[in-house]
Amino acid sequence: MGSAPPIPATDWLPEDSETESLSLPDGRRLAYATYGDADGYPVLFCHGTPGSHVAARLLAAPARERGINLIAPDRPGIGNSEDAAVTFEDWPDDAANLLSHLDVDTAGAIGFSGGGPFALTCHRLPEIQCVALLSSSGPPSVGATGRVQQFVGALSRHAPWALGRLFRLQRWFALRRDPSYAVGFVAEETPETDALAADEVARVVRADMLTSMARGPSGIIREQRLLSQPWPFALEDISVPVTVFQGQNDANVTPSTGKALAQRLPDASLELVDSDHLGTLTAAGDDALAAAQRRTRV
Repeated sequence: MGSAPPIPATDWLPEDSETESLSLPDGRRLAYATYGDADGYPVLFCHGTPGSHVAARLLAAPARERGINLIAPDRPGIGNSEDAAVTFEDWPDDAANLLSHLDVDTAGAIGFSGGGPFALTCHRLPEIQCVALLSSSGPPSVGATGRVQQFVGALSRHAPWALGRLFRLQRWFALRRDPSYAVGFVAEETPETDALAADEVARVVRADMLTSMARGPSGIIREQRLLSQPWPFALEDISVPVTVFQGQNDANVTPSTGKALAQRLPDASLELVDSDHLGTLTAAGDDALAAAQRRTRV
């Protein structure tokens, strides 16, 4: 599927959303942004699907308070990152190049929603000490898959052209409607944080949706297909401690998924959050940062 020209950055793009980039060994450009404390402990943030580096903006204030440098790359085909057929197994190589580029030798990782498996696959990197999952997707065989996820997954496998049209339509509406339109896909109501009012959170969520499709929907479609198929790695092989934060009112990732992930992962703890999908990110984000900050490997 061909890439669409980038959406012009108008009033929807946050002021601190500008990205830097590095050239990967295969010549691709990988875009990333950093939030929080530039001199702090590095934590790799794996955004959701759809999603982009902009979502990490919701954790900027607690990251700064905790002395964390939150490193948020756009995965291939998303935001300013060039597209490529990167799989779960390929992603750690991109992440390793980014960490090396930033001179990082010790880090934690956070995965939100569809970014959960991408964070988990980074367990094989010697830099990654532990992982925190926020409302993370699970393999199709783990927990229960919601109807919307089943529908999107089926389209990604059997009719990607139709899913592309759907995503383009969503982008078209998001550009022309109030930010609450974008929030409706991930939350029942817009949450607040200690640093951001509800309307500010809504603007970040809208910008995250638009940025995720800035190059067209091909990257998102590929990731939806990966999420809907059996994962090419076993949860039992994850070699670092994992903290699973699961919203009890999450309609995007069912609570049974978070509970099953915590049961299957070798060294995991489960933290239940009284919130929905987006609310788990905003309400438990500070705790997830603390969990990702723990140094466990020797």
